[in-house]
Amino acid sequence: MFKKEITIKSKFVIKASIISLIGASLVACGASLREYKKFANAGQEYAIALDTLLVASGNYAVDANSESLLRHGAEETVKDREEMYFKTTKQDKEWLILIGRMRQHTDLLKRYFIALENLATSDAPIQAQEVTEDIFTQLNNVSTNIQGNSLVSGTSGSALSEIPKIILSNKIKGALRKELEQRKETIYRELAIQELVLKFLTIELTKDLKSIQNNQEDRLLFRPYTAADPISDPDAWIERRRNILTMTLSIEALNDASESAKDFQEAFKLLLEDKFTIARANELLSEINSLVNLAEEIKNN
Repeated sequence: MFKKEITIKSKFVIKASIISLIGASLVACGASLREYKKFANAGQEYAIALDTLLVASGNYAVDANSESLLRHGAEETVKDREEMYFKTTKQDKEWLILIGRMRQHTDLLKRYFIALENLATSDAPIQAQEVTEDIFTQLNNVSTNIQGNSLVSGTSGSALSEIPKIILSNKIKGALRKELEQRKETIYRELAIQELVLKFLTIELTKDLKSIQNNQEDRLLFRPYTAADPISDPDAWIERRRNILTMTLSIEALNDASESAKDFQEAFKLLLEDKFTIARANELLSEINSLVNLAEEIKNN
């Protein structure tokens, strides 16, 4: 059965990266404090939603494989079951490693964008530049590890091959401008990596949800219902049936997760170019609200 609640211990997945990204960019472009707070609050909600999806993708991948082991294990010999178990567990660990790398990546993005904001406001730009340089070196290493992961390595190359040219607004000055001139396209590429992996994770999460639903329907609903002995607790069976049959209602909306990540990626470009309109902002906020609702549905399934 699904866990009724997913405990989210880390607060760095997308959250502060998007908050600081938008904050630093808005500050650099001369936006008002009120606008900064509006985007910061939206970024917090967006982050919580994506954090839930990221954690869920790991939990449900393991659950889906556990259901598969139970379903097919009875048909195999002991030796075959041993091989199947170790092979499946190896796949689960690879999946969880990818998610762990994503968490590192987003934490470093958070720290990098905070460093950018400090660079824009610091009275000691040289020291701020050193911090930025160190974080970016770590970010590049984690990014390389993500792209080399066997689960995504086949698609990362083509997806990241076209990075647009970003023309900085003349409102961005000083040490911040120097930093962004050097790395703005690379930062955009790091955001593209997140969009790529999140898209991959949502596809896999969709498959895992369907797999868990099918296996649990057979194991927990159909078999007890058709067994010779009557169901011992009919009310519990009814509740379980409702939970299992409705667990995939939100699947169609999962693609919104990766689409929202792509929209934030584009928002970064527009903000630096001073082209981020109020209409575009309202559209983005609407997408965030939908994503928050989706994440809550999945978390409570």
